[in-house]
Amino acid sequence: MKGAFAAVSDRLSLLAYLLLAAVSIWWAGSYLLIKIAVLDVPPATLATARLLIAAVVLLVWLRLSDAGPLPLNLGSWARYARIALFGHAAPLYLIAWASMTVPVSEMAILVATTPLFAVLFAHLARREWPSRATLFGLSAGFIGLAAFLSLSTVSTSHASRSAAPLLALLAAAACYALSARTVARLQDGNALVTGTAVMICAIPMLLPLSLAFERPWMITPTVRTVAALLLLGVMSTAVVYVVYYRLIRLSGPAFASMHHYLVPPLSIVLSAAFLGEGLNLFQILLMGPIIASIVIAHGLISQKL
Repeated sequence: MKGAFAAVSDRLSLLAYLLLAAVSIWWAGSYLLIKIAVLDVPPATLATARLLIAAVVLLVWLRLSDAGPLPLNLGSWARYARIALFGHAAPLYLIAWASMTVPVSEMAILVATTPLFAVLFAHLARREWPSRATLFGLSAGFIGLAAFLSLSTVSTSHASRSAAPLLALLAAAACYALSARTVARLQDGNALVTGTAVMICAIPMLLPLSLAFERPWMITPTVRTVAALLLLGVMSTAVVYVVYYRLIRLSGPAFASMHHYLVPPLSIVLSAAFLGEGLNLFQILLMGPIIASIVIAHGLISQKL
């Protein structure tokens, strides 16, 4: 009997790592897609378009599946609205806005501070200081990320560039940490129902901003931009967020947030390959400690964060 339980646990652990890998790869690629789309589509409209495309995809997916209908009680929709604000509307807009001036590699690195915010919010909620082991697991990744940023070939532009986009990316990281805690507390429905309801809630949070200030009806996107928007909406928003919600429920928000340690090195590789951004030997060497922090944190961070 003990062996059977161990086998089930191993399968769950393997599934968690596979889902983590899928989320990391697609979200690393999403930074490149945002960079492409923002050339023709302003940030609020870009984020709104992602949500609209994702909502359509998820509604069709929900209709064709046996996941069940969307909930009718106001309590569930209030929780979905909180997830929509902190997990979609706010961070998607902030990241799109910052992408107009911040390179892909820096974007990924700054948003990767989400686990640190997760620990901070857990401490504030429980009014207790995280254990030394927990802090060590998070610090290992953060030190690697800090070194990543300091050794980046684009970091020298900080002195002449406004700090506002960088602060916006840190704010997006904090939003993601808050969203993950709310998702972890959801007891009703499944990942597909949650994803669909959240997308529906997030659209009206950004649509007025787009209509009032960006006049989307005047935009004439190129074929490349349209393709980037479709990939952002279908894969990087609809499919991947459903996978992410499944990952949170399977392994907890702390482990799920560790994808932020994988996204930076993946983003730097992709941005070097497709956008011509710098990739040096120091950045490659620092990928090892960042990826290793995933394993450290999985064993050390409580899933109740």
